[in-house]
Amino acid sequence: MMSDDNHQYHCQHEAVMVANSIMPVPVDYPLADGLPDNFRTDFAKLCALMKNMYLDMAKQPEAYGLVLTDYAMQRGNSQSKEAGLIRKSRNSVNRLPDTLFRLAQCGEIHNKQLIVSLPTFKEVIKKAEGNGVSPVTKYELILLRLVDFGFVISNFTGKPFAKTLESFTVEYPDSPELINTLKIFCDCWKQTRQSQSELKDRSNLSYKGKPILHYYNHMKFDFRFTADQDKIPMQDWIVYELQSQGCSKETIAFHVAFYEHSLQYKTVKYDGNYFYKSKRIVTGLDSLSLKLSNMDNYMDEIAAMPESIKIHFTKNYCNYCDFQGATSKHCKYRLKWTYNNTAHDGCAFICFSFQDYDTTLVPHYWRLLALEYKLPTLGVYAVKGVNNALL
Repeated sequence: MMSDDNHQYHCQHEAVMVANSIMPVPVDYPLADGLPDNFRTDFAKLCALMKNMYLDMAKQPEAYGLVLTDYAMQRGNSQSKEAGLIRKSRNSVNRLPDTLFRLAQCGEIHNKQLIVSLPTFKEVIKKAEGNGVSPVTKYELILLRLVDFGFVISNFTGKPFAKTLESFTVEYPDSPELINTLKIFCDCWKQTRQSQSELKDRSNLSYKGKPILHYYNHMKFDFRFTADQDKIPMQDWIVYELQSQGCSKETIAFHVAFYEHSLQYKTVKYDGNYFYKSKRIVTGLDSLSLKLSNMDNYMDEIAAMPESIKIHFTKNYCNYCDFQGATSKHCKYRLKWTYNNTAHDGCAFICFSFQDYDTTLVPHYWRLLALEYKLPTLGVYAVKGVNNALL
């Protein structure tokens, strides 16, 4: 993963993170219906171009009109003024994909040119879209950077377009097919995000969604938006997701094994997190946080588990904050348990976040969950296995 240690602003760190998240495009992933066979190759070129633009954004964020909030300002209370400024700085990185999305939305392809309706573009660029697209002020700054990276935009002089103009064209002479690719990708992205908004209840037991429908909204340049998602095994999906986060092979193998072990529990569903009925019991992927609250009922089994698991039950995690009116005597999120004749208390939000990704521990983690929630098993279950070539 590329280092961003020397950057001054939150938006610079975010830009590098997004650049790092753009995965190599597999040469044989299952395409969505209607996409041409050469789309994979062309999309790989588009992703490489966007990756370079994000890295350039990290070098000169002011050229893209990003919000320059100093990185020395650290996140505190999520409702604080400082947290709001940090959030705006990070979100401003989306100015690039949000502008490209509007161009594709307002344009039609003709002879490998995108012909964009200017009145429509000027209208939508100022509005928020329901699918996670934010308004873009000073859009001309983004267009200037696109020009510097090889795009040709007619009637554009670096300033807002003249009001009398009806339309303008966008093309990419070095690889003309990239304009078609951009249009196709934005249409696929919009369709996927609309499907997400139509889901009534993501924890419904009949739900068969993929994690991308709920996570990493800013990572728009992802081949999975253009895939036949039902044909990507969940194990491969987990591999792709963790690769985009720069995780080690060992960590990826652990999460695949953790998912495969979950298949023996007939009422546990997975969409990036794990659910039992309507309750989230595990926060997955970027961490492994188990939701436990009745540990005293099975403390004897905990005491016989490996040390890296037991040690989590020997600590106190409660900071005795005043969250939602909590006091030193009462908090609805405070957990209590006794280990080795010693009483402990902790916070339901931060307890039992395990960092040991040894695959031999997977059965022990699931044993904790089975004891906590009395999980019924299928007895015999089938595991397809991860595509080792992906690792």
